[in-house]
Amino acid sequence: MKLTEIENHISPVILRRGQQYREDGNIIELEEVDEGVYHAEVEGSDIYEVNVRLDAGGHIHSSCDCPFDMDVMCKHEVAVLLEIRAMVAAPRESKPKAKLSDQVSALSKDQLVKLLLEYAYDIREVKQRLDLYFIASNGGNEEDDLKSYVKIIQSYIKQNAERGGFVPYRNVSKAIQGAQLVLEKASKAEENGDILLAARITICVLHEMVELIQSSDDSSGYVGDLINECLGWVNDFSNSGQSLTPSDRNSLFHMLLHAAKHPGMGEWDEWKLSLLENSLQLVTDAQERQEWEECVNRLGTGADTYLAKKAAVLKYQLIQRYDSKEQAAQFIEVNRGLEDIRQLAITAAISQKNYEEALRLALEGEQQDADRRLPGLVIQWKKKRLEVYKLTNAIEPQRQLTEEFASSGEYPYYLQLKELYSSKEWTAVYARVLAELEKGKRWGSSSTYTKVLIEEKETLRLLQYVSQNPETVVQFYSHLTGQYPNEVYEIFRKQIEESLAAASNRKAYQNSCQIIRVLMKAGGKETAREIIASARLRYSNRPALMDELNSV
Repeated sequence: MKLTEIENHISPVILRRGQQYREDGNIIELEEVDEGVYHAEVEGSDIYEVNVRLDAGGHIHSSCDCPFDMDVMCKHEVAVLLEIRAMVAAPRESKPKAKLSDQVSALSKDQLVKLLLEYAYDIREVKQRLDLYFIASNGGNEEDDLKSYVKIIQSYIKQNAERGGFVPYRNVSKAIQGAQLVLEKASKAEENGDILLAARITICVLHEMVELIQSSDDSSGYVGDLINECLGWVNDFSNSGQSLTPSDRNSLFHMLLHAAKHPGMGEWDEWKLSLLENSLQLVTDAQERQEWEECVNRLGTGADTYLAKKAAVLKYQLIQRYDSKEQAAQFIEVNRGLEDIRQLAITAAISQKNYEEALRLALEGEQQDADRRLPGLVIQWKKKRLEVYKLTNAIEPQRQLTEEFASSGEYPYYLQLKELYSSKEWTAVYARVLAELEKGKRWGSSSTYTKVLIEEKETLRLLQYVSQNPETVVQFYSHLTGQYPNEVYEIFRKQIEESLAAASNRKAYQNSCQIIRVLMKAGGKETAREIIASARLRYSNRPALMDELNSV
């Protein structure tokens, strides 16, 4: 089908709906990303992506990620194709279009002022951009400027929020545009050498985004990414602390403490920790140290809070910087019940070659966290023990722990375990590990099991595994077709037939057809032809599937 033939191939109902979508402006975006290749976004009950490719002969290849499957294509594709046809058919201009910059330059000052004011009154975004441009350009008060920045950020959020103030998923990228524009002001301030102003603006954006993430669907991660960008800038500012005057450095220090204590930070401990860590770099005297510790104690109430546990490591850094080795050792002893502090203690003991102490701390951690039913930490302490056993060349304890990790599904430990035994000894150990992996009760066991079978060239066992798990045939066929081609092709058949039976939209059909292509690549062209012929008979009422099968 070509662009000129759309009406001949699409049902009248779908064609009419596509025309209506185009006329109503439901095509949000349409871009020719390459010659004859188009990407579009169309608004319906959701935002759908439409991709179109026109081949050398002008034939259309299109897809949409909507669930519709009752015709050759959906109304979203039709709307986009009609728009592309109009674009392609548009007459070329006989002379080059004048540049906008030249046209604007030709206007008088009065004409420019009139034009800007007219657009500012009629188009809210133009006014917002102008307001942002003139902030801090008129020698205004810095606090007033920050309030203006907040107002601009919030105006974009309100524009894209629903009645209750919640910003839905589809509007989040637009809601943060004000914050992105304000952040450009911070970048400009940094370029001009005004680190404090840049930091104030950045923290202003940070707090507004922390508020937004609590009242938006940030599944896309746009708000979170912008928050992390702000924190990255804060880190850059604190790293430049040595180049600041003592007064500016002190101001930046207090600014970061105040930002960490901001009520809007709520339960976002990771972000508060980032601010505390950066402010720690700016501490230079006992007074600032006291203020920093008071801030940490205020935020991390309760020894068992995540913030308190992580802040303990930061406190230890202060003790190392300002206090004696004895005080540092005492702090570790008192706080070794905290995971990160115990890690520091074990690392210190190993670096001092005090392996007995390192083992004691690791075993103590195992017992403590086993009682607390924290298996992840128990494994962590066992791995610390294994590290010590390797350093002390304790073979039997190494074998015991390495086999435990290998049997639980950690493939690198399987390879290490193999190195700890002679060929004669390995047979019995291999049988034990394989038996545990076959049970497949632990996460990662299946992945490690198949890796072991490939490593040991256990092709028959791998075939049995793939037979029981046909969805893995695409992953493992290359290891099997040399010895068991017919068996592999039948597994492909089973997987493809199950995939087609469950498919209900074009994307699912494309996935099924991709498996058919892999089968052909594996050498099963005859089996593929049989599958395609059977599918044509069984699913003849699915035009989208017929279309995809034609492309195989």
